[in-house]
Amino acid sequence: MADVKYEDVVLLVWRSLEPPAVQIIQSGHPQLPQAAALSGAIQIKFPEIFALATVTVRGTPGEDIGLWRFGFIQLAFINNDWAHYRNPDPAEGSVFVARDRPPALKQQLCRDTLAKTGLKGAFERLPFIGPIIFYDPEMPMTDWWNRRVSGFLPLGTKIPAGGTLVFTVLFSDSPSPHWWGLNRVNNQATRINQLYSLQYSRAFANMFAFQKGPGKPIKVLKSFQWNVRWRAHFGMQAGQNVQLPARPGDLMDMNISHVVNGTPNDPRYERSVLDTTLPICNAQIPEAFNNQVVRESKTHEDWKVTH
Repeated sequence: MADVKYEDVVLLVWRSLEPPAVQIIQSGHPQLPQAAALSGAIQIKFPEIFALATVTVRGTPGEDIGLWRFGFIQLAFINNDWAHYRNPDPAEGSVFVARDRPPALKQQLCRDTLAKTGLKGAFERLPFIGPIIFYDPEMPMTDWWNRRVSGFLPLGTKIPAGGTLVFTVLFSDSPSPHWWGLNRVNNQATRINQLYSLQYSRAFANMFAFQKGPGKPIKVLKSFQWNVRWRAHFGMQAGQNVQLPARPGDLMDMNISHVVNGTPNDPRYERSVLDTTLPICNAQIPEAFNNQVVRESKTHEDWKVTH
């Protein structure tokens, strides 16, 4: 009987070479989002991560493997996203704003996917019905080279004469944090506080999985973890917001774990890989922005930033 085992998948993971980049857009610039027209904005661009799975399906020549599904499943399980605003004079107060805790973010663990919800999304995933599991909407795989896709083998696909069918599936991703304003009104101190520090980090679990057709169990074959971390401080120079030289604790990096067979043994998410009740990560971003946790003070505070 045709099958794919752990040893039948070679998973290579790497990142693009460019370093993380910070773009500071001063107020009044036409590139700014409308909501940031007065404050200006800062945006962060992280390197891209890639994962290439080379799959060998083994079976009897002529055996039907049509509608077998292959692809990447990704969960996010750590999210830190907060900003601290203050001016040099303690009498002008300070503000802490967070998007990584309730009520902004209801829970840390979420399903990271580009598949659409609703009726349109359901049609995109045909012939697989039901809630979203994979990172991308399903597409027919008609060639050995498949770029960033969760796909299925078309109806009528057979094991060739040599007894093996080989193809690749490519995954790529790069976190895109929502912009932060360069300043913020402090209602307690009745002052405008400038951006003082930012912290952003995300950790992801990525699994390559397959399914022997609709309604069959989904099996995780390979997996890895990866994260991005960024912390920086800011100040004013000649009336402009600027990033300051790194202080102790400041960092900007991207890390990728080694690849393992099956699902990583991590209690934070190992039982949730196929949990269809998880919130969709991208759907939480607007809600987190609209329900930010805000704390204001009339003096400088060493804000407690734990969840």
